[in-house]
Amino acid sequence: MRHFSFSTWLTVVMLVVFTVMVGLSMEFPAKARFMPLIVGVPAIALCLLQIAIDLFHSPKSAFHGAPRAGIAYDIPGAEPELPEFGPHTVPQEITMWSYFVGFVAGILAFGYYVSAPILLLMFLRREAGASWRMTLSLAIGATVVLYLMFGTLLRIQLFPGFLTSWLLKSIGLGVA
Repeated sequence: MRHFSFSTWLTVVMLVVFTVMVGLSMEFPAKARFMPLIVGVPAIALCLLQIAIDLFHSPKSAFHGAPRAGIAYDIPGAEPELPEFGPHTVPQEITMWSYFVGFVAGILAFGYYVSAPILLLMFLRREAGASWRMTLSLAIGATVVLYLMFGTLLRIQLFPGFLTSWLLKSIGLGVA
């Protein structure tokens, strides 16, 4: 029996999430179905590709072959990866999943236009070590580009969040 790595199991979980997302979107009206299909179908294809690579790679293949210079094999819990990405550990995956789950929770609570810049701010400051100036400019710039692309050009209304309208009404900015 083949031993599956932690990342393979996470890929399977992501495949289930995206498949359920696409399946549920089939009940939506055509405009509402657009975004889950745009995100979900390529994600399903990529998950299936990654699972196939994980299942059918040969131990003698170039990528998974003998140790090469620059790849760390001596870190406990690490899987070998390309030298430019360094060793891959379970805590790193947990961190990335925390960002993903936090982003989804933020979108559900406060909407995309609030959650996207907050995620970018957190990620760029904590993981990339970028300066506040760079972080703020990239977060604001990306949010403006996303708003112009989805809101203005494509006229797609992104989910505003469950709490956003309530918060705006409570501070006197929302429509009653």
